[in-house]
Amino acid sequence: MHDRIPAPALPKPAPGLFWNPYLQIFLTVLLTAAAQILLKMGADGSAADDSVGSWLGIRELGSGWTWLGILAFVASFGGWLYALRFLPLGLAFALTNGVHIFVPIGSWLFLHEKISLLRGSGILVIIAGILLLAQSVAKAEERV
Repeated sequence: MHDRIPAPALPKPAPGLFWNPYLQIFLTVLLTAAAQILLKMGADGSAADDSVGSWLGIRELGSGWTWLGILAFVASFGGWLYALRFLPLGLAFALTNGVHIFVPIGSWLFLHEKISLLRGSGILVIIAGILLLAQSVAKAEERV
């Protein structure tokens, strides 16, 4: 028989709301969604440019929107690494599906894109999945 190596116990986060790993996942999701929207805004600035520099994304580096998007990604990465210290990867990764909620909503609000009935239905399914996951996590944490 194979000996199973027990999973290491996860450390406890620092006290305070900001250090809650679930809040950090939520902030990661918001920052990642914001980064996607900001990068789209930066890319739109060179939509008519068909030069090699634009094709490689070099021209977009001159846009402030692009740099704000990059900063949002870096900030989200920090929150993601922090949360991974305290949460199982499968749980943390599943919770990041909130990006699929906030990107379409942000695109609708800031880029005036349309949300089709099918996409809206998908968003509702993702919300339901995250709520089910959160409920199971809450029950598991009550037992600990």
